[in-house]
Amino acid sequence: MGDGRKAHALLMLISGRFRVDLPGQSVVLVNQGDYVAFHGVDHSWYAEEDSVVLTVRWPSIPGYAQAL
Repeated sequence: MGDGRKAHALLMLISGRFRVDLPGQSVVLVNQGDYVAFHGVDHSWYAEEDSVVLTVRWPSIPGYAQAL
C-alpha cells in the first residue's frame, strides 16, 4: 500500500508458515488461527512454506481492484 491509501488489514493463517514484514518488525504466522492486523502501513509478505492465508481488508477502496 505504498500509494498512501489507508485501509485496515487482517491476515489469518489457515495452514503453512507465513511471514508479514511491517516497518520495524516481522510477524511469523505458524499455528492455525495466528493472525496479524495493521492499518495504513507499507508491508510485504513471504510464504515460508506452502500456505493458505485469509486476508480481509476494509474499507473497500474504489478503483483498487484489478481485473483478472
